[in-house]
Amino acid sequence: MTDVDTSTKSTNNGDSAPAVVDKSFNRFIFLNLIFYILNSLVTYSIQFGWIDRPDNGELSDKYQSIVTPFGTSFLIWSVIFMWQLFWVIWQFIPSQRNSEGVIKAWYYYPIMSVFQAGWTISFSYEIMWLALIFMYGILATLIIASMSLQSYKKTWKGYMLWQGPFSLQTGWIMAASAVMTNTIPVAYNASTTGKLIVSWLSLLVLVVTAFSWLSSYPVDFAIPLVILWALGGVYAELQSPADMILNEFSTKQINYVQNGVLAGMCLVGVGIVAKVLYVLIKQRPQSLKEQQQATAGKKDPACADSESSASVPASAEEAV
Repeated sequence: MTDVDTSTKSTNNGDSAPAVVDKSFNRFIFLNLIFYILNSLVTYSIQFGWIDRPDNGELSDKYQSIVTPFGTSFLIWSVIFMWQLFWVIWQFIPSQRNSEGVIKAWYYYPIMSVFQAGWTISFSYEIMWLALIFMYGILATLIIASMSLQSYKKTWKGYMLWQGPFSLQTGWIMAASAVMTNTIPVAYNASTTGKLIVSWLSLLVLVVTAFSWLSSYPVDFAIPLVILWALGGVYAELQSPADMILNEFSTKQINYVQNGVLAGMCLVGVGIVAKVLYVLIKQRPQSLKEQQQATAGKKDPACADSESSASVPASAEEAV
């Protein structure tokens, strides 16, 4: 289960030698560990009551919007933190320290952790405009990180090790950003109409985002799947809305939003199934065919040596 190049290279006498794996420590793995610990301490010191501030659940209820997901939906954070813990530890294995997954992650995790700690603190002190800025900072960092990790070829094991932890959180933060955006009109006592407009726009952005991710190849299904999970949480919450929602919105308005969420879920769900089929039937076979053609088009170094009067290698790699 490595994501390190373990291919062989040709020597001068034609023998194959294993590629050298860089097992040295680097700054990225230590920074990732340090910032994972710091981010966890900031988050759980409030969640577990070590600091006398209201936790996220209390504040979520206090500033609940019409698109706030059902409480169980937030259990995804347990998966995110545990997966990232495994990701942080795995990097210290000698063969993984300088793998492409580590390099492509760059400083994104420490940067994201700073934004997330800033959001946790500002949200706990109910400075909502600042919390929104930090949330958008988390989102921007994770999107860039996910795109960076998507930019190199990897096996499914490599995906689970290096990209999966980022993709899962990216999808959830996309949904969380929509919820946080809807918290602003609640916190600053906007009109009911204003809250409805923001909620509809947020739902539209989430659905469009899911389809924009599905349009790529190789495709990262984790992000649209998490968006689908979040939409399901919103739909479940509107099945039995909180009193503050019932007191402000009419039954018709609530039903309209719930039906809109359901429509978004159906669109994203159908999009995911359609993309899976398209990948299996069209894109994956075509990609494999192109790889085979590219491989077949390359000359065998041994043949090249026999055809050439000079013993000059075809590439620098063959001379290693």
